[in-house]
Amino acid sequence: MFKKILFFYIDGFKNLSDLGRKLWVIIIIKLVVIFVVFKVFFFPTLESKIKKKENLKELYIKQQTITTINTKKED
Repeated sequence: MFKKILFFYIDGFKNLSDLGRKLWVIIIIKLVVIFVVFKVFFFPTLESKIKKKENLKELYIKQQTITTINTKKED
């Protein structure tokens, strides 16, 4: 079943016209750019928000202990 679906799409992309291929390339490039921009500007990492390494270490330890405690309570 999966092979049939895969070959259906592969065959469809092989038989695309030049215009269709160019449009798909443009779509893929736009999606990559959009996701890279979203990642960089809208989803900053903890390291960029917290300036001191000591505070970052404390946050990691706090998060790990919270996760460990919550996991033990569920058991």
